[in-house]
Amino acid sequence: MLVLENIHFKYKEPLLQNIHLRLAPGKLMALTGASGSGKSTLLKLIYGSLAPEKGQIHWKKEALLGPEYNLLPGAPFLRYLAQDFDLMPFTSVAENISQHLTVFEPDALKKRTAELLQLIDMEAFANTPVKKLSGGQQQRVALAKVLAKAPELIILDEPFSHIDPPLKLVLRTKLFEYLKQYNIACILASHHPEDYMGHAHEVVCMDGGKIIASGNPESLYQNPPSTKVAQLFGVLNIVDKATVLSLHPRLKINDGQEIVVWPHEWSFSSSSGIRVRVEKSLFIGNGYLIVFKSKEGQRLYMNSKTALLENEEKCMYVSLEHCEQRLRSLTV
Repeated sequence: MLVLENIHFKYKEPLLQNIHLRLAPGKLMALTGASGSGKSTLLKLIYGSLAPEKGQIHWKKEALLGPEYNLLPGAPFLRYLAQDFDLMPFTSVAENISQHLTVFEPDALKKRTAELLQLIDMEAFANTPVKKLSGGQQQRVALAKVLAKAPELIILDEPFSHIDPPLKLVLRTKLFEYLKQYNIACILASHHPEDYMGHAHEVVCMDGGKIIASGNPESLYQNPPSTKVAQLFGVLNIVDKATVLSLHPRLKINDGQEIVVWPHEWSFSSSSGIRVRVEKSLFIGNGYLIVFKSKEGQRLYMNSKTALLENEEKCMYVSLEHCEQRLRSLTV
């Protein structure tokens, strides 16, 4: 198990504060948060390229220590994919993948390299120099390279950021199935919910160097403990007390409380609701994202199968049960 106890870290100013995490073998943990929230720094601390000011990091019974204790970061059971990939540009794809495999077992080396080329769907590029690859292809090679020696724990920093959308879904699915099959623990950082929502056992939300929420993806999405957490999962509506009470006057809601409504959760009402005007209809592939503007000037968003006419007036509605559920989930 990966254990982080009371981790603190600073550059010139304090960044990470009071970080506690647990990750069991074979499980997937996703770190999410805005740029500067501390995700990448936390990954570097786990890998050992940085050392915490305070606290301890262990994998099973072994301490993971920083550069003061190790000439090179990392450990035999640990691999790290940084955002700069760390590839050898003038050697082939196959040579990069097999860089850390022993040459004294040529048959095993060849078999393992072929297996990983298949995983990243790059068999046709085995002999291509890395410098001739696109950024997305290089990222796939780097991913195969960190898996080559079958680590117990891998650390991935924005591992799909350069990969084309058609390949992203396939690669994510194959990768996470592979990790599960070989009981490899994984901690990854990503800005993009689609990278982890369907796969992660736990999502850790970070802001300003602190953990502001953690839990399984579905629970955090359906019951976000704060609007700040909800904003990490995509387009949303934040509805204030006055607007909510205009829908449900008897709802018990405190001053300063707001309710999260996802775009797909709205419905239209013929007689009551929030009166809005259609500002624009944005085509998003499987439908439209409708942008409304209320009389108070707030922009609201709703999913629709069809486009709506500009300046068309509507009444938007969300149920009392929905509002009560979201209020119960709030912790701040």
